Amino acid sequence: MERFPVLSRDELDEDQRALWDELTLGPRGFYTGGAEAKRLPDLYNAWLQFPEFGALMIQLGDAVRTRAQLSGKLRELIVLTTSAMLGARVEFDFHIPFAQNEGLSDAVIAALGKGETPPFADEAERIVHAANVQLVRTGALAPETREEAIAALGYRGLMALIAVVTLYVVTAYTTNVARVKLADDFSADPERLKDFFAGKATSGEG
Repeated sequence: MERFPVLSRDELDEDQRALWDELTLGPRGFYTGGAEAKRLPDLYNAWLQFPEFGALMIQLGDAVRTRAQLSGKLRELIVLTTSAMLGARVEFDFHIPFAQNEGLSDAVIAALGKGETPPFADEAERIVHAANVQLVRTGALAPETREEAIAALGYRGLMALIAVVTLYVVTAYTTNVARVKLADDFSADPERLKDFFAGKATSGEG
C-alpha cells in the first residue's frame, strides 16, 4: 500500500472523531473539507492513527504560528530548512508561497531546495539556519551557535525555534513514512492559506 489507509469519520473511535472534528470544524476547516469532508488530507489522515499525538501536533502548530518570539520569515525559514534536510519535498513545496509571503527571498528558498547554504543578507536568518541545521543533524548546538541564537532571539525565541524544528521534524517523518501527497480534491483560497500560516485570523474561521 502506497499510503496509510484512508479513514472516514464513521469508522473512527471517540478520540479519532475529536481530532477529525477539530481539523474539519476548527480553523483548518477551510482547507480540510469542512463539515462535508469525506476524508482528511494525507498528513492528518496519518495522525488519526494516534489521535492524541495528532492533537498535540495541532496544538503546537497553532502555538508556533501565533508566537511573537520568531518572525514569520524566520519561522518559514525553519519549515523549509527542516523539510529540505529530511527529504519532505511535499511539505517544502507547500510552504514556498508562505515563505515568500513572509519575505524570505527567492535566492534563499532556491538554495534551501538544493540543499545548499543560502546567501544570507540577514544575520538573524544566518543564525537561525545554522541552529536549525545543527539541531537536525546532531540534536544539539555548538557553543558559539547557542550564544549567537540567544543574543539574536533571547531564550524564549530559542525555545520557539526548537519547537518549530520539532513540529516539522515530526511532519517530515510522517510525510515520508505515510507517503503523503497533496491531493487534487483539496483546495483553498491561496490568500486565506497565507493568512493562516502567517498566524492571522482567516475569514470564516472556527
